[in-house]
Amino acid sequence: MKKLTGSLIITLFLSSLAICSPKKNVIVIMADDIAYDNNFGAYGARESWTPRLDQMAKEGITFEHAYSTPKCTPSRVKIMTGRSGIRNYKGFGILPSEEISFVEMLKAAGYKTHCAGKWQLDDKGGTATKDAGFDSWMLWNTELGRESRYWKPSFDLNGKFVTFDKDDFGPDLCVKSILKFIAKNKDEPFLVYYPMLLVHGPFVTTPDSEQRTEKDPQKNFADMIKYMDQCVGRIIDGVKEMGIAEETVILFCSDNGTNRALTYESFGKTVDGKKGVPHDRGTHSPMVVWNPGSIPAGTRCSDIIDFSDVLPTLAEITKAKLPDVTIDGLSFWPQCKGEKGNPRECIFQYYWPKSYSWIPDELGQKELIWVHNQQYKLHKNGLFYDIVNDREEEKPIPLETLTDEQKKIHASFKKAIASMPKTNPAYQESLVKEK
Repeated sequence: MKKLTGSLIITLFLSSLAICSPKKNVIVIMADDIAYDNNFGAYGARESWTPRLDQMAKEGITFEHAYSTPKCTPSRVKIMTGRSGIRNYKGFGILPSEEISFVEMLKAAGYKTHCAGKWQLDDKGGTATKDAGFDSWMLWNTELGRESRYWKPSFDLNGKFVTFDKDDFGPDLCVKSILKFIAKNKDEPFLVYYPMLLVHGPFVTTPDSEQRTEKDPQKNFADMIKYMDQCVGRIIDGVKEMGIAEETVILFCSDNGTNRALTYESFGKTVDGKKGVPHDRGTHSPMVVWNPGSIPAGTRCSDIIDFSDVLPTLAEITKAKLPDVTIDGLSFWPQCKGEKGNPRECIFQYYWPKSYSWIPDELGQKELIWVHNQQYKLHKNGLFYDIVNDREEEKPIPLETLTDEQKKIHASFKKAIASMPKTNPAYQESLVKEK
């Protein structure tokens, strides 16, 4: 028998640790209707309403340039499938039943799965909660019912429609549901998907509001942000108290910008919400990732992140097998760990909005396509913007004035647009039906 060398013994020992090391748990939290610059201290707000998320950022990594689509459904389909909407978006309220989501991907990898919050993805041709890959769920806005989400809420609770009492608050019940699931499954790998009810309208008081009779939407919206923050904090506290913080990755983001009926202070200027609008404030999402076992505390990353990147990131974290389809995303898990990774140069965006009333006239079409990086943006119709100095996209850069560096970026953006499908089949079918 050959004698083992010291280096070989160490190698075998490290290999055994890798084999025996537990899989990471994953919690994906997506707020509803709030832009990155809307009172998040981690993003430089003068008045922060999010102390728990700010602390999460100090203990994890803050992505300065993460982007959703401008609206609810396309963002949810994109983040869950890792695919651009030009390939798989079929209409508002639809997660195509043939798509493979990160829920199904992790379930196939041996994960227990739970979802609490807002579903709204089971319209014609969509995915019903019972078919979405969850072991358990507590969801509002499903095929079973679409009644109140806040006070006296109604939920699809594991396939049964349940209405709670008048003093029950939907977001509070969702967090309790999540913590109960985690406590039950903390000794095996689990996925929690938490598409939050907050901070979408109607703008109501919360259990922490000074008075339940307040009607001012701006005041209530502020309270809703603070309660959203508290909900995230309760989940982090629960994970810590259960002793599984180092084994648990928590990702927080938002599905689109702030409601257009509201105003807020952004970098010293009062602005209106841009939900539904394909501008920076309509798509620039907060994104914070937390895992004390792997992520260096207080990290900030300026790489550009697309919602399609979430699925391949979860696959790398959990060692799950990617779905056998075209995936548009790239994993950013290396950046989370402080490594260089494989950062993308730009993002391809596709948007076929539910309503066209708020789309800027100069874009001139219903099917919107654009590419952008951290500073520049090119719409398919040729408009080219400096979105750092022109966030409202009011002054397109004349192409004849481009610098050599801008010409290179413009050319690379045109190439990125040409590399993707020219149109969405479901959109073309809708045009035929309109005729």
